Amino acid sequence: MSRLLIRNTTVVSMDPSIGELEHADILIKDQRIAAVARNLPSDGAQTLEGADHIVIPGLVNAHIHTWEFPTRGIGADWVSKRDYHGNMHQNLATRFTARDVYLGNLMGSLNQFHHGTTTIMDWCHIIKDTEMADAAIDALEESGIRAVFAHGTVKPPIREGETPYYKIPFPREHIHRLRTGRLASDDRKVTLAMAILGPDWGEYDVAVHDIRLAREYGLINSAHTYGRPGLRKVEDGMPRLAREGLLGPDHNIAHGNCFSDEELKIVLDAGCTITASCFTESLNYEKPAMLSRMIGYGGTPSLGTDCDPYFNSSMLWVMRHALQEQRALDNRSLYALGQWPAATQHATHTRDALYWATMGGAKALRLEHRIGSITPGKQADLAMISLRGMNTFATLPGGDPVHAVVMYAEAADIDHVLVAGEFVKRDGKLTFPADRLDRLRADVLASRERMMAEGNYRYRPVPNGPRPARYAL
Repeated sequence: MSRLLIRNTTVVSMDPSIGELEHADILIKDQRIAAVARNLPSDGAQTLEGADHIVIPGLVNAHIHTWEFPTRGIGADWVSKRDYHGNMHQNLATRFTARDVYLGNLMGSLNQFHHGTTTIMDWCHIIKDTEMADAAIDALEESGIRAVFAHGTVKPPIREGETPYYKIPFPREHIHRLRTGRLASDDRKVTLAMAILGPDWGEYDVAVHDIRLAREYGLINSAHTYGRPGLRKVEDGMPRLAREGLLGPDHNIAHGNCFSDEELKIVLDAGCTITASCFTESLNYEKPAMLSRMIGYGGTPSLGTDCDPYFNSSMLWVMRHALQEQRALDNRSLYALGQWPAATQHATHTRDALYWATMGGAKALRLEHRIGSITPGKQADLAMISLRGMNTFATLPGGDPVHAVVMYAEAADIDHVLVAGEFVKRDGKLTFPADRLDRLRADVLASRERMMAEGNYRYRPVPNGPRPARYAL
Protein backbone atom coordinates (compact mmCIF):
# COMPACT_ATOMS: atom_id res chain seq x y z
CA MET A 1 0.00 0.00 0.00
CA SER A 2 1.46 3.37 -1.04
CA ARG A 3 1.27 6.06 1.64
CA LEU A 4 2.15 9.75 1.47
CA LEU A 5 1.98 12.26 4.32
CA ILE A 6 1.94 15.96 3.44
CA ARG A 7 3.09 17.68 6.62
CA ASN A 8 2.69 21.09 8.20
CA THR A 9 0.83 22.85 5.39
CA THR A 10 -2.08 25.23 4.94
CA VAL A 11 -5.13 23.27 3.81
CA VAL A 12 -8.01 24.91 1.94
CA SER A 13 -10.32 21.91 1.89
CA MET A 14 -13.57 23.24 0.35
CA ASP A 15 -15.25 20.85 2.79
CA PRO A 16 -17.32 22.78 5.34
CA SER A 17 -16.78 20.11 7.99
CA ILE A 18 -12.99 20.53 7.72
CA GLY A 19 -12.65 24.15 6.64
CA GLU A 20 -9.22 25.77 6.38
CA LEU A 21 -6.40 24.57 8.59
CA GLU A 22 -2.92 25.94 9.26
CA HIS A 23 -0.02 23.63 10.13
CA ALA A 24 -2.09 20.63 9.09
CA ASP A 25 -1.28 17.24 7.59
CA ILE A 26 -2.88 15.25 4.79
CA LEU A 27 -2.47 11.47 4.75
CA ILE A 28 -2.92 9.71 1.41
CA LYS A 29 -3.29 5.94 1.15
CA ASP A 30 -3.16 4.53 -2.32
CA GLN A 31 -5.43 6.79 -4.41
CA ARG A 32 -7.47 8.31 -1.59
CA ILE A 33 -7.32 10.91 1.11
CA ALA A 34 -7.22 9.00 4.40
CA ALA A 35 -7.10 11.85 6.96
CA VAL A 36 -6.82 15.62 7.27
CA ALA A 37 -5.78 16.94 10.70
CA ARG A 38 -2.89 18.35 12.69
CA ASN A 39 -0.08 16.14 13.96
CA LEU A 40 -0.98 12.96 12.08
CA PRO A 41 1.40 10.04 12.74
CA SER A 42 3.52 9.07 9.75
CA ASP A 43 3.29 5.31 10.35
CA GLY A 44 6.01 4.72 7.80
CA ALA A 45 4.51 6.90 5.09
CA GLN A 46 6.67 8.80 2.65
CA THR A 47 6.63 12.43 3.77
CA LEU A 48 6.41 15.64 1.79
CA GLU A 49 7.14 18.88 3.59
CA GLY A 50 4.23 21.27 3.11
CA ALA A 51 5.49 24.34 4.99
CA ASP A 52 5.27 27.52 2.88
CA HIS A 53 2.56 25.90 0.75
CA ILE A 54 -1.21 26.04 0.35
CA VAL A 55 -2.92 22.80 -0.63
CA ILE A 56 -6.18 23.01 -2.55
CA PRO A 57 -8.31 20.43 -4.32
CA GLY A 58 -7.22 19.97 -7.91
CA LEU A 59 -9.03 22.47 -10.12
CA VAL A 60 -11.84 21.17 -12.33
CA ASN A 61 -12.00 22.49 -15.89
CA ALA A 62 -15.61 21.68 -16.75
CA HIS A 63 -15.49 22.73 -20.41
CA ILE A 64 -12.42 22.58 -22.64
CA HIS A 65 -11.90 21.64 -26.29
CA THR A 66 -8.56 20.02 -25.55
CA TRP A 67 -7.96 19.03 -29.18
CA GLU A 68 -7.57 22.71 -30.11
CA PHE A 69 -4.20 23.06 -28.36
CA PRO A 70 -2.21 23.10 -31.66
CA THR A 71 -4.18 26.17 -32.83
CA ARG A 72 -3.17 28.54 -30.05
CA GLY A 73 -2.42 32.20 -30.62
CA ILE A 74 -4.81 32.90 -33.49
CA GLY A 75 -8.21 33.82 -32.06
CA ALA A 76 -8.04 36.66 -29.55
CA ASP A 77 -8.94 39.23 -32.23
CA TRP A 78 -11.87 37.22 -33.59
CA VAL A 79 -14.89 39.31 -32.72
CA SER A 80 -17.77 36.83 -32.99
CA LYS A 81 -18.68 33.17 -32.82
CA ARG A 82 -18.98 33.41 -36.62
CA ASP A 83 -15.22 33.99 -36.81
CA TYR A 84 -14.56 31.02 -34.54
CA HIS A 85 -16.74 28.62 -36.51
CA GLY A 86 -15.49 29.87 -39.86
CA ASN A 87 -11.85 29.55 -38.97
CA MET A 88 -12.05 26.43 -36.80
CA HIS A 89 -14.90 24.11 -37.74
CA GLN A 90 -15.20 25.16 -41.36
CA ASN A 91 -11.47 25.17 -42.01
CA LEU A 92 -8.76 24.08 -39.57
CA ALA A 93 -10.78 21.33 -37.90
CA THR A 94 -11.25 19.66 -41.27
CA ARG A 95 -7.44 19.30 -41.49
CA PHE A 96 -7.10 17.31 -38.25
CA THR A 97 -6.21 13.65 -38.46
CA ALA A 98 -6.50 11.14 -35.62
CA ARG A 99 -2.82 11.76 -34.91
CA ASP A 100 -3.40 15.51 -34.65
CA VAL A 101 -6.22 14.98 -32.15
CA TYR A 102 -3.96 12.69 -30.11
CA LEU A 103 -1.21 15.31 -30.02
CA GLY A 104 -3.61 18.12 -29.08
CA ASN A 105 -5.24 16.12 -26.33
CA LEU A 106 -1.96 14.94 -24.85
CA MET A 107 -0.22 18.30 -24.79
CA GLY A 108 -3.44 20.04 -23.77
CA SER A 109 -3.87 17.69 -20.80
CA LEU A 110 -0.28 18.19 -19.66
CA ASN A 111 -0.82 21.94 -19.84
CA GLN A 112 -3.74 21.54 -17.43
CA PHE A 113 -1.44 19.93 -14.86
CA HIS A 114 0.96 22.84 -15.22
CA HIS A 115 -1.81 25.19 -14.03
CA GLY A 116 -3.11 23.03 -11.18
CA THR A 117 -6.06 21.38 -12.94
CA THR A 118 -6.55 17.68 -12.33
CA THR A 119 -9.94 17.03 -13.96
CA ILE A 120 -11.41 18.13 -17.29
CA MET A 121 -14.52 17.67 -19.33
CA ASP A 122 -12.87 17.12 -22.70
CA TRP A 123 -15.60 18.48 -25.02
CA CYS A 124 -14.26 16.75 -28.12
CA HIS A 125 -16.44 18.03 -30.97
CA ILE A 126 -14.12 17.04 -33.79
CA ILE A 127 -14.71 13.26 -33.82
CA LYS A 128 -15.54 11.90 -37.26
CA ASP A 129 -14.68 8.20 -36.81
CA THR A 130 -13.66 5.55 -34.29
CA GLU A 131 -9.95 6.03 -35.00
CA MET A 132 -10.17 9.67 -33.98
CA ALA A 133 -12.16 8.86 -30.84
CA ASP A 134 -9.65 6.22 -29.79
CA ALA A 135 -6.75 8.59 -30.41
CA ALA A 136 -8.35 11.23 -28.18
CA ILE A 137 -8.90 8.72 -25.38
CA ASP A 138 -5.40 7.27 -25.78
CA ALA A 139 -3.95 10.74 -25.16
CA LEU A 140 -6.07 11.37 -22.08
CA GLU A 141 -5.07 8.05 -20.59
CA GLU A 142 -1.39 8.52 -21.39
CA SER A 143 -1.34 11.94 -19.73
CA GLY A 144 -2.78 10.60 -16.45
CA ILE A 145 -5.47 13.26 -16.22
CA ARG A 146 -8.92 12.63 -14.79
CA ALA A 147 -11.25 13.29 -17.68
CA VAL A 148 -14.86 13.05 -18.69
CA PHE A 149 -14.46 12.38 -22.39
CA ALA A 150 -17.44 14.11 -23.99
CA HIS A 151 -17.61 12.43 -27.39
CA GLY A 152 -18.80 15.00 -29.91
CA THR A 153 -19.26 15.10 -33.65
CA VAL A 154 -17.87 17.24 -36.46
CA LYS A 155 -19.46 20.39 -37.90
CA PRO A 156 -18.03 20.37 -41.44
CA PRO A 157 -18.91 22.93 -44.12
CA ILE A 158 -22.37 22.38 -45.58
CA ARG A 159 -22.10 21.21 -49.19
CA GLU A 160 -24.81 20.89 -51.78
CA GLY A 161 -26.24 17.38 -51.95
CA GLU A 162 -24.96 16.41 -48.49
CA THR A 163 -27.01 16.21 -45.28
CA PRO A 164 -25.98 19.13 -43.05
CA TYR A 165 -24.50 18.23 -39.67
CA TYR A 166 -27.41 19.77 -37.76
CA LYS A 167 -29.80 17.18 -39.19
CA ILE A 168 -27.67 14.16 -38.25
CA PRO A 169 -28.45 12.29 -34.99
CA PHE A 170 -25.53 11.12 -32.87
CA PRO A 171 -24.25 7.78 -34.22
CA ARG A 172 -25.48 5.12 -31.79
CA GLU A 173 -22.76 2.66 -32.76
CA HIS A 174 -20.01 5.01 -31.55
CA ILE A 175 -21.49 5.30 -28.07
CA HIS A 176 -22.36 1.60 -27.86
CA ARG A 177 -18.80 0.60 -28.78
CA LEU A 178 -17.18 2.73 -26.08
CA ARG A 179 -19.81 2.23 -23.38
CA THR A 180 -19.67 -1.55 -23.72
CA GLY A 181 -15.89 -1.52 -24.25
CA ARG A 182 -13.00 0.54 -22.92
CA LEU A 183 -15.18 3.19 -21.21
CA ALA A 184 -17.77 0.85 -19.73
CA SER A 185 -16.81 1.65 -16.13
CA ASP A 186 -17.54 4.91 -14.33
CA ASP A 187 -14.88 4.12 -11.70
CA ARG A 188 -11.87 4.74 -13.92
CA LYS A 189 -10.01 8.04 -14.43
CA VAL A 190 -11.33 8.53 -17.97
CA THR A 191 -15.09 8.16 -18.29
CA LEU A 192 -17.60 8.74 -21.07
CA ALA A 193 -20.14 11.48 -21.80
CA MET A 194 -21.82 12.85 -24.93
CA ALA A 195 -21.20 16.29 -26.43
CA ILE A 196 -24.42 16.84 -28.36
CA LEU A 197 -25.70 19.57 -30.67
CA GLY A 198 -28.72 20.44 -28.55
CA PRO A 199 -31.54 22.67 -29.83
CA ASP A 200 -29.31 25.68 -30.48
CA TRP A 201 -27.10 23.86 -32.99
CA GLY A 202 -29.26 20.97 -34.17
CA GLU A 203 -32.85 20.28 -35.11
CA TYR A 204 -35.28 19.41 -32.34
CA ASP A 205 -35.68 15.74 -33.27
CA VAL A 206 -31.90 15.40 -33.25
CA ALA A 207 -31.71 16.85 -29.73
CA VAL A 208 -34.43 14.47 -28.53
CA HIS A 209 -32.65 11.49 -30.08
CA ASP A 210 -29.29 12.42 -28.61
CA ILE A 211 -30.55 13.03 -25.07
CA ARG A 212 -32.46 9.76 -25.08
CA LEU A 213 -29.37 7.94 -26.36
CA ALA A 214 -27.27 9.39 -23.53
CA ARG A 215 -29.85 8.35 -20.96
CA GLU A 216 -30.05 4.86 -22.39
CA TYR A 217 -26.34 4.45 -21.67
CA GLY A 218 -26.35 6.37 -18.37
CA LEU A 219 -24.24 9.28 -19.61
CA ILE A 220 -24.05 13.01 -19.05
CA ASN A 221 -25.02 14.91 -22.19
CA SER A 222 -23.69 18.43 -22.71
CA ALA A 223 -24.70 21.02 -25.30
CA HIS A 224 -23.51 24.47 -26.31
CA THR A 225 -26.46 26.73 -25.60
CA TYR A 226 -25.95 30.33 -26.63
CA GLY A 227 -29.53 31.35 -25.95
CA ARG A 228 -29.71 34.36 -28.27
CA PRO A 229 -33.04 34.59 -30.12
CA GLY A 230 -32.64 34.48 -33.87
CA LEU A 231 -29.47 32.40 -33.84
CA ARG A 232 -30.90 29.16 -32.47
CA LYS A 233 -31.97 26.27 -34.65
CA VAL A 234 -34.99 25.79 -32.37
CA GLU A 235 -36.22 28.95 -30.65
CA ASP A 236 -38.26 27.18 -27.97
CA GLY A 237 -36.01 24.14 -27.74
CA MET A 238 -35.16 24.19 -24.04
CA PRO A 239 -38.75 24.69 -22.77
CA ARG A 240 -39.93 21.92 -25.12
CA LEU A 241 -37.28 19.53 -23.86
CA ALA A 242 -38.22 20.37 -20.28
CA ARG A 243 -41.90 19.70 -20.91
CA GLU A 244 -41.02 16.29 -22.33
CA GLY A 245 -38.92 15.41 -19.27
CA LEU A 246 -35.69 15.36 -21.24
CA LEU A 247 -33.80 17.87 -19.12
CA GLY A 248 -32.31 16.88 -15.80
CA PRO A 249 -29.09 16.69 -13.74
CA ASP A 250 -27.59 14.64 -16.57
CA HIS A 251 -27.78 17.63 -18.94
CA ASN A 252 -24.96 20.16 -18.85
CA ILE A 253 -25.25 23.53 -20.58
CA ALA A 254 -22.17 25.31 -21.84
CA HIS A 255 -22.52 29.11 -21.77
CA GLY A 256 -26.24 29.96 -21.81
CA ASN A 257 -25.43 33.66 -21.52
CA CYS A 258 -28.53 34.89 -23.34
CA PHE A 259 -31.14 32.81 -21.56
CA SER A 260 -34.17 34.82 -20.50
CA ASP A 261 -34.96 34.63 -16.80
CA GLU A 262 -37.86 32.32 -17.62
CA GLU A 263 -35.65 29.92 -19.58
CA LEU A 264 -32.99 30.00 -16.90
CA LYS A 265 -35.51 29.08 -14.24
CA ILE A 266 -36.85 26.25 -16.42
CA VAL A 267 -33.45 24.59 -16.93
CA LEU A 268 -32.37 25.01 -13.31
CA ASP A 269 -35.70 23.72 -12.00
CA ALA A 270 -35.07 20.67 -14.19
CA GLY A 271 -31.73 20.18 -12.44
CA CYS A 272 -29.46 21.08 -15.36
CA THR A 273 -25.95 22.37 -14.69
CA ILE A 274 -24.38 25.36 -16.44
CA THR A 275 -20.69 25.90 -17.14
CA ALA A 276 -19.42 29.41 -17.77
CA SER A 277 -16.27 30.12 -19.79
CA CYS A 278 -15.90 33.73 -18.77
CA PHE A 279 -12.77 34.53 -20.74
CA THR A 280 -14.09 33.43 -24.14
CA GLU A 281 -17.56 34.77 -23.42
CA SER A 282 -16.22 38.23 -22.58
CA LEU A 283 -14.41 38.24 -25.94
CA ASN A 284 -17.44 37.64 -28.16
CA TYR A 285 -20.71 37.37 -26.22
CA GLU A 286 -22.99 40.32 -25.73
CA LYS A 287 -24.18 39.28 -22.27
CA PRO A 288 -22.15 38.39 -19.16
CA ALA A 289 -21.25 34.93 -17.91
CA MET A 290 -23.86 32.83 -16.19
CA LEU A 291 -22.79 33.27 -12.57
CA SER A 292 -24.93 35.39 -10.23
CA ARG A 293 -28.07 34.98 -12.32
CA MET A 294 -28.01 31.24 -11.85
CA ILE A 295 -27.04 31.55 -8.19
CA GLY A 296 -30.18 33.65 -7.74
CA TYR A 297 -32.24 30.67 -8.90
CA GLY A 298 -30.39 28.19 -6.69
CA GLY A 299 -27.82 26.91 -9.19
CA THR A 300 -24.10 26.29 -8.69
CA PRO A 301 -21.78 27.71 -11.36
CA SER A 302 -18.92 25.73 -12.81
CA LEU A 303 -16.08 27.09 -14.92
CA GLY A 304 -14.21 26.08 -18.05
CA THR A 305 -11.46 27.49 -20.23
CA ASP A 306 -13.15 26.57 -23.52
CA CYS A 307 -10.94 27.47 -26.51
CA ASP A 308 -7.13 27.46 -26.72
CA PRO A 309 -7.04 29.63 -29.87
CA TYR A 310 -8.07 32.59 -27.69
CA PHE A 311 -5.78 32.34 -24.64
CA ASN A 312 -3.82 29.99 -22.42
CA SER A 313 -6.28 27.52 -20.94
CA SER A 314 -5.44 28.21 -17.30
CA MET A 315 -8.15 27.66 -14.72
CA LEU A 316 -6.24 30.05 -12.46
CA TRP A 317 -6.93 32.79 -14.98
CA VAL A 318 -10.53 31.79 -15.55
CA MET A 319 -11.27 31.58 -11.84
CA ARG A 320 -9.79 35.04 -11.27
CA HIS A 321 -11.60 36.50 -14.25
CA ALA A 322 -14.91 35.02 -13.08
CA LEU A 323 -14.54 36.74 -9.72
CA GLN A 324 -13.58 40.06 -11.29
CA GLU A 325 -16.38 39.96 -13.84
CA GLN A 326 -18.98 39.17 -11.22
CA ARG A 327 -17.71 41.84 -8.82
CA ALA A 328 -17.88 44.41 -11.63
CA LEU A 329 -21.48 43.41 -12.36
CA ASP A 330 -22.31 43.52 -8.65
CA ASN A 331 -20.89 47.00 -8.32
CA ARG A 332 -22.75 48.38 -11.33
CA SER A 333 -26.10 46.87 -10.45
CA LEU A 334 -25.87 47.98 -6.82
CA TYR A 335 -24.82 51.48 -7.86
CA ALA A 336 -27.85 51.70 -10.14
CA LEU A 337 -30.04 50.76 -7.17
CA GLY A 338 -28.33 53.25 -4.87
CA GLN A 339 -26.96 50.44 -2.71
CA TRP A 340 -23.26 50.67 -3.55
CA PRO A 341 -20.82 49.80 -2.04
CA ALA A 342 -22.09 46.33 -1.23
CA ALA A 343 -22.29 45.09 2.31
CA THR A 344 -19.37 42.72 2.77
CA GLN A 345 -21.56 39.71 3.45
CA HIS A 346 -23.45 40.22 0.17
CA ALA A 347 -20.46 40.65 -2.14
CA THR A 348 -18.94 37.95 -4.34
CA HIS A 349 -15.77 36.67 -2.67
CA THR A 350 -12.65 34.73 -3.55
CA ARG A 351 -14.10 31.65 -1.85
CA ASP A 352 -17.02 31.74 -4.26
CA ALA A 353 -14.66 31.66 -7.24
CA LEU A 354 -12.57 28.82 -5.81
CA TYR A 355 -15.74 26.86 -5.08
CA TRP A 356 -16.92 27.31 -8.68
CA ALA A 357 -13.53 26.02 -9.89
CA THR A 358 -13.51 22.96 -7.63
CA MET A 359 -16.81 21.71 -6.21
CA GLY A 360 -18.83 23.53 -8.87
CA GLY A 361 -17.01 21.64 -11.60
CA ALA A 362 -17.20 18.37 -9.69
CA LYS A 363 -20.97 18.74 -9.41
CA ALA A 364 -21.37 19.59 -13.10
CA LEU A 365 -19.50 16.39 -13.99
CA ARG A 366 -21.42 14.41 -11.35
CA LEU A 367 -18.14 13.59 -9.62
CA GLU A 368 -18.64 15.42 -6.33
CA HIS A 369 -18.52 12.09 -4.46
CA ARG A 370 -14.97 11.54 -5.78
CA ILE A 371 -13.30 14.95 -6.22
CA GLY A 372 -13.70 18.68 -5.61
CA SER A 373 -12.73 18.86 -1.94
CA ILE A 374 -10.01 17.58 0.39
CA THR A 375 -12.24 15.10 2.18
CA PRO A 376 -11.26 11.71 3.61
CA GLY A 377 -12.46 8.99 1.27
CA LYS A 378 -12.22 11.11 -1.87
CA GLN A 379 -9.59 10.71 -4.55
CA ALA A 380 -6.30 12.42 -3.73
CA ASP A 381 -6.45 15.04 -6.49
CA LEU A 382 -4.48 17.96 -5.08
CA ALA A 383 -2.52 21.05 -6.08
CA MET A 384 0.19 22.50 -3.82
CA ILE A 385 0.94 26.19 -4.27
CA SER A 386 4.28 27.55 -3.14
CA LEU A 387 4.44 30.73 -1.08
CA ARG A 388 8.10 31.28 -1.85
CA GLY A 389 7.79 32.74 -5.36
CA MET A 390 7.42 36.42 -6.14
CA ASN A 391 3.72 36.05 -7.06
CA THR A 392 2.60 34.60 -3.73
CA PHE A 393 5.38 35.65 -1.36
CA ALA A 394 4.21 37.62 1.71
CA THR A 395 0.53 36.71 1.27
CA LEU A 396 0.83 34.59 4.45
CA PRO A 397 0.97 34.58 7.44
CA GLY A 398 -1.80 36.94 8.37
CA GLY A 399 -3.34 37.03 4.93
CA ASP A 400 -6.17 35.00 3.48
CA PRO A 401 -4.98 31.74 1.86
CA VAL A 402 -7.92 31.71 -0.56
CA HIS A 403 -7.13 35.27 -1.57
CA ALA A 404 -3.56 34.15 -2.21
CA VAL A 405 -4.74 31.30 -4.45
CA VAL A 406 -7.36 33.16 -6.47
CA MET A 407 -5.67 36.54 -6.88
CA TYR A 408 -1.93 35.84 -6.83
CA ALA A 409 -1.01 32.30 -7.85
CA GLU A 410 0.22 31.49 -11.35
CA ALA A 411 1.40 28.27 -12.98
CA ALA A 412 4.97 28.95 -11.79
CA ASP A 413 3.72 28.76 -8.20
CA ILE A 414 2.18 25.29 -8.60
CA ASP A 415 4.91 23.11 -7.09
CA HIS A 416 3.13 19.76 -6.91
CA VAL A 417 0.03 18.27 -8.51
CA LEU A 418 -1.35 14.82 -7.71
CA VAL A 419 -4.06 12.82 -9.46
CA ALA A 420 -5.34 9.79 -7.56
CA GLY A 421 -2.34 10.10 -5.25
CA GLU A 422 0.23 10.07 -8.07
CA PHE A 423 2.48 13.03 -8.86
CA VAL A 424 1.88 14.52 -12.31
CA LYS A 425 3.84 17.66 -11.43
CA ARG A 426 6.58 17.66 -8.80
CA ASP A 427 8.97 20.38 -7.69
CA GLY A 428 7.57 22.66 -10.36
CA LYS A 429 8.09 20.26 -13.26
CA LEU A 430 5.82 17.83 -15.04
CA THR A 431 6.63 14.21 -14.26
CA PHE A 432 5.94 13.27 -17.89
CA PRO A 433 9.26 12.00 -19.29
CA ALA A 434 11.34 14.96 -20.45
CA ASP A 435 12.62 13.32 -23.63
CA ARG A 436 9.09 12.26 -24.55
CA LEU A 437 7.87 15.82 -23.90
CA ASP A 438 10.54 17.25 -26.21
CA ARG A 439 9.42 14.93 -29.01
CA LEU A 440 5.81 15.79 -28.31
CA ARG A 441 6.53 19.50 -28.65
CA ALA A 442 8.21 18.94 -32.01
CA ASP A 443 5.31 16.79 -33.21
CA VAL A 444 2.72 19.38 -32.15
CA LEU A 445 4.54 22.14 -34.04
CA ALA A 446 4.83 19.98 -37.15
CA SER A 447 1.12 19.17 -36.90
CA ARG A 448 0.27 22.85 -36.54
CA GLU A 449 2.42 23.93 -39.48
CA ARG A 450 0.90 21.31 -41.76
CA MET A 451 -2.70 22.19 -40.86
CA MET A 452 -2.10 25.92 -41.17
CA ALA A 453 -0.61 25.39 -44.62
CA GLU A 454 -3.43 23.11 -45.75
CA GLY A 455 -6.01 25.59 -44.50
CA ASN A 456 -4.14 28.56 -46.02
CA TYR A 457 -4.42 30.17 -42.61
CA ARG A 458 -2.06 32.91 -41.51
CA TYR A 459 -2.20 35.75 -39.06
CA ARG A 460 -3.73 38.87 -40.59
CA PRO A 461 -3.37 42.02 -38.48
CA VAL A 462 -6.51 43.99 -37.79
CA PRO A 463 -6.53 46.74 -40.44
CA ASN A 464 -5.83 50.27 -39.33
CA GLY A 465 -8.87 52.49 -39.18
CA PRO A 466 -10.22 55.53 -37.41
CA ARG A 467 -9.11 55.47 -33.79
CA PRO A 468 -9.72 57.71 -30.80
CA ALA A 469 -6.96 60.26 -30.41
CA ARG A 470 -5.49 58.48 -27.40
CA TYR A 471 -4.86 55.43 -29.61
CA ALA A 472 -3.35 57.34 -32.54
CA LEU A 473 -0.08 55.81 -33.70
